[in-house]
Amino acid sequence: MNWQSEPRAGPPPDAAALIRYCTVAKRYRGRPVLRDISFEVPARSSTAIVGLNGVGKSTLLRCLLDFARPDAGQILIDGHDHADLHARAALAWLPERFVPPGHLTGRESLHWLAGLRGSELQEAALAQAAEGLGLERSALDRRVGELSKGMTQKLGLISVSLSQCPIWVLDEPMSGLDPQARRDVVALLEAARRRGRTLLFTSHGLRDLPALCDRLIVLHEGSVCFSGTPHELQARYPQAPTGLLQAAPDLEAAFLACIHEQDEQAAARRPEVGKGSAS
Repeated sequence: MNWQSEPRAGPPPDAAALIRYCTVAKRYRGRPVLRDISFEVPARSSTAIVGLNGVGKSTLLRCLLDFARPDAGQILIDGHDHADLHARAALAWLPERFVPPGHLTGRESLHWLAGLRGSELQEAALAQAAEGLGLERSALDRRVGELSKGMTQKLGLISVSLSQCPIWVLDEPMSGLDPQARRDVVALLEAARRRGRTLLFTSHGLRDLPALCDRLIVLHEGSVCFSGTPHELQARYPQAPTGLLQAAPDLEAAFLACIHEQDEQAAARRPEVGKGSAS
């Protein structure tokens, strides 16, 4: 499938927020994971959430999907509370590790997932989607339990791409993919943007993001420390501080500089050990 053959829709400048996080907080076992998170995702836009491991990226998505309940704040989907099942029906979800029932073949798993959404897959569309992601047709007839992580990830992406859901929520969509497959996924997501889909996804890698997202949310220690375009992040941090990865691409260096700045500010706010004690 030629993902890039469709005209681009793009978000209008005044696009209303389709997803809205309002001072969302979440704790696990008493430890803060999300701290007063607020941001918006405009309709027909693409927003990437980036950050180091363990900073709360997946938890943000899990709260949206109602897999985890926020301890405070509110999440709205097109103006409706995210806890409303009908509101969440607009979401197509890809977890970081997509694992359908292992006894089903790839083809059977895709038909099964479509059935859960109350829809039917057309074989021609399925074959085209598999070709677009470089998944051999023979893989569709193998049991899921025999497939590699990269192959099962492609199955998940095919399922999302063939859904009619207007909002795609993707947790590390590039996970487990080789360089060629990553290029195929970039093309798929670019085509989805042109078709007017709204994308919200997490990512460890920043190299592909300028082509993929209109907005970047940098999450660090459970808080948003930057929200803007990739270009704005690079403009704010044109040079990484000494000691950071000097060979990193510009966007990655700017990301590292952003979280480095946050760490320095947090350290400055912490009282020094022994400061103010009696002599």
